[in-house]
This record gives sequence, C-alpha cells and structure tokens, in this order.
Amino acid sequence: MPKPAQGVTTDAEIDAAIKRARRFAKYDRRVMKATYSKATDSLRLVFDDGATYALPRRLIQGLANAKERDLKRIQILSDGTGLLWPLLDVAHYVPGLLEGVYGSEKWMTTVYEQRRKLKLVGAKLGLRRRRRDSRMGREGQR
Repeated sequence: MPKPAQGVTTDAEIDAAIKRARRFAKYDRRVMKATYSKATDSLRLVFDDGATYALPRRLIQGLANAKERDLKRIQILSDGTGLLWPLLDVAHYVPGLLEGVYGSEKWMTTVYEQRRKLKLVGAKLGLRRRRRDSRMGREGQR
C-alpha cells in the first residue's frame, strides 16, 4: 500500500507562489467578448490583445445539442478566463479551450474517435477518386 504524501507547504511558500503568479498574470490573455455565430455554427472569442478565435460548437462539450437561444447567452467569468452558458449550466476554462481541451477526458475521446473516423472516410473517398481518375485517364488514352 502506498504511503500518503507527508509534505507540508508553509505560508511563506504559498505567498511566494502567489507573488510569482501575479508577476506573470499580466501576460495572460483575457476574453473581452464571446458570441455564438449561427452562420458559422461556432463560438467566437475576442481577446484583450485583439486576437479573435472561432471554435466549432460541435467540439465543445455541453454545446453540441443546444438551442440557438441558449448558445447566445454567454457570461464571461473570472476576468476573462472562464465562460458560462447559464441556460445550459455549462462552463469552460478559456486557456483549456485554446489548448484544444473542449471537455472531459471522456468527451475528448469521443471527439478524437469521430475525427479519426472522418479521416478514414476521407482517405477512402480520396482513394476512390484517384482510382476513378486513373481509369478515366486510361480511357482517354485509347
């Protein structure tokens, strides 16, 4: 049976860690505006540095089957590092979204499985197209 950790963090160590975090906090990017676009079916994020990101809704856990009116109501939390859809009871951490983490481990496994299947289908379609094109090329040479 493994032994439990015995380390103790002192108040001075905690204070030093907080001080370091505050020193780098000024470089953190913050969401200034978050909107849902029906036209592109995506979440659009505008950051304090002027950058804009669009994330497909289908990738984000809790939003995939939501109604448009529920998607449009977005609250920005924690000084721009969190997003909340109150009508859906869904929240996401913005730095996680930017890193490609769109939900729980189970959700991400599902997303990657779907993407893998799409790649396989795309590869099969590409192979069929190449075969068809090569046959057409041969017929044109006759």
